[in-house]
Amino acid sequence: MEVQFQKDKVNDNFQKYGDLFQVDLEHFDEFYGLLKERTLKKSEFFLKQGKKCKHLGFVKSGTLRSFYINESGEDQSFNIHSKNQFFTDYESILNNKTSKLNIQALRKTEMLLLHKNDLQKLYLKEAYWQEFGRKMAERIYLDAIKRIENLLYFSAEKRYINLLEESPEIFRNVPQKHIASYLGITPQSLSRIRRRLQKT
Repeated sequence: MEVQFQKDKVNDNFQKYGDLFQVDLEHFDEFYGLLKERTLKKSEFFLKQGKKCKHLGFVKSGTLRSFYINESGEDQSFNIHSKNQFFTDYESILNNKTSKLNIQALRKTEMLLLHKNDLQKLYLKEAYWQEFGRKMAERIYLDAIKRIENLLYFSAEKRYINLLEESPEIFRNVPQKHIASYLGITPQSLSRIRRRLQKT
């Protein structure tokens, strides 16, 4: 009975997260067993500038914001992480260096965490996990490129429309000042864009 319960639990978690983690059923139980659950309260930090990042994270529920404090002391949003999205400071993990990034909960957030040491142990086990690591690194890289291209290529209004179409939940869960910072504009400019689009 207990064995069947465990199998059902593995299958249930695989149905929820298998495709998102890009791990097949054969390896899923081993991978999922390494994940640790953690809950952040609103405004609590997962990572602070000057600390080393030690985990890869996955948002089960809630919202996180990653941001930098620039040389002028200004807060600049880099990314917003919602349900079923990954987050980390990959540069800090790869180079074992302190982070320039802050990652903070905008509301109560439940997450799954994989310690970088556990990931390294998986890499040493078999080629499957090395391929998994390559795919994960590619995903992080492509997400970063998309973010940079969005800022450099599109107008502020187009960036707003793209965000509204791709992640409408952000507008329900994230303060306007952080959305504006993420879009690379002032809150006043964001208000003007919203008013202009409401008239069309």
